[in-house]
Amino acid sequence: MRLDAELLQRTPSYLNPLKDRELDLRGHKIPAIENLGVTRDSLDSLDLTDNSITSLSNFPLLRRLQHVLLSTNPIRTISPTIATSLPNLRTLILTNCALPKDSLALVGDILGRCRRLETLSLKGCPVAEQPHYRDWIIFKCKKLRSLDFDRVKEQDRTRAHSLFLSSDGTPTALANSFASAAASNGAANAPSLVANGAKTFEPGVEVGAGAAGGKAGRLLSKEEKERVRAAIEGAESVEEIRRLQRMLAQGFVPTEKDLKDLERKKVGGKVKTLPSGEEMEED
Repeated sequence: MRLDAELLQRTPSYLNPLKDRELDLRGHKIPAIENLGVTRDSLDSLDLTDNSITSLSNFPLLRRLQHVLLSTNPIRTISPTIATSLPNLRTLILTNCALPKDSLALVGDILGRCRRLETLSLKGCPVAEQPHYRDWIIFKCKKLRSLDFDRVKEQDRTRAHSLFLSSDGTPTALANSFASAAASNGAANAPSLVANGAKTFEPGVEVGAGAAGGKAGRLLSKEEKERVRAAIEGAESVEEIRRLQRMLAQGFVPTEKDLKDLERKKVGGKVKTLPSGEEMEED
């Protein structure tokens, strides 16, 4: 059954025991989140437990929605835009979903952008079996008060910070490995949102006809994935990796020219643009 306007309109919302306006859509075999604009941002809580949803994505801007319940759905991916679509998200329940083990770095990075998130459950998900799972999630989600229905204590935060931040405030080797994994995982799974025209590795800078572009919503090609992987391997700091991840989330893909420029910077060369428009490397 699709989550269409008819289903949304014939399912009445109600005040739950917490006095929140809730919509209960449990057990309808809904395959995807869609058409929630029909609710006109009138809900505090949305219960989609026990459906067939595979991706936590496609939310319109819902400023009022604070609690989303999605237990027992085969969810494998989380959209990087969830923090902007649900700016006041406080509770996210993904118990017994299907988030894969290798997605831990990316999941933590995406949920860490949800600045108001206080209650999170990934219990029963494959991702929760990964080493440093609890520490990474607590480190990224600064306001988290409950993880997998266990209270987050101050000693948990202290441990997480000691694992991912050194005494001088710089990321540890473990933090860098997680950041690299998040960027790599995001590159492998994120669709390109670039449409008709060319965007460069830096947002807002136009390039020539040879740049990476394509139709909106397409997946990255094998060649583009190789370019992203090369950019990750050529990054010299965790900030460069994070910048690459932000660009990918916005649909920007590095071009061959970007990779050459990065390599020149890495070896200390400088790029000079000639009056003809050609480039040459200076000593």
